[in-house]
Amino acid sequence: MKKTNHHNTIVSSEIEKQLNIKFENFEFKLGSWGEVDNYSIIDTNTIVFLECEKGKKHPNTNVLKLYPYLEENPEIKITLIHYFFKENKTPKNRLALCDFIVNKMRKKFGNRFTYKKIIEK
Repeated sequence: MKKTNHHNTIVSSEIEKQLNIKFENFEFKLGSWGEVDNYSIIDTNTIVFLECEKGKKHPNTNVLKLYPYLEENPEIKITLIHYFFKENKTPKNRLALCDFIVNKMRKKFGNRFTYKKIIEK
């Protein structure tokens, strides 16, 4: 497993204080679907994922890769915290794609998928 980068651990620390959880500060491997920047295991079947967007222009892929992971792991519940650093310049249409995918995933997976977008000011 690869360690979470420094900028993401700073964000993780702030979220830990707010939610009273502990992030692992390692990336989480989603099988063949990629990795997530950081994670916190709440219980056996509940995970909080953190994806931080600094320079990436296609953040919707960080949402979309959870779709097949949830399908392959029907016992898992995921909360995705999607953090956008202020220097991130993702085009509005790609942010809209995140929301579109999130809405489809909420309908498909119900309470197994929760999403929170945070945009740094």
